[in-house]
Amino acid sequence: MSTVRAINLLILGLGPTMRPISPETRRHINKLGIRVEVQDTRNAAAQFNLLATERGVQEVAAALLPIG
Repeated sequence: MSTVRAINLLILGLGPTMRPISPETRRHINKLGIRVEVQDTRNAAAQFNLLATERGVQEVAAALLPIG
């Protein structure tokens, strides 16, 4: 039997340039106990890879939009 752990950080990669998310979206994600970081996709992928290696993929998740 395995235990499901909730993520505590969501990294959003929003394409070739960084765009802000709405305050309402940020508040909703934060209410779930998840910190959100928004970046361009290239940097978001690099940050996810680094943090997933350090912390493990159970604590960090990424949603990445394609660049091209």
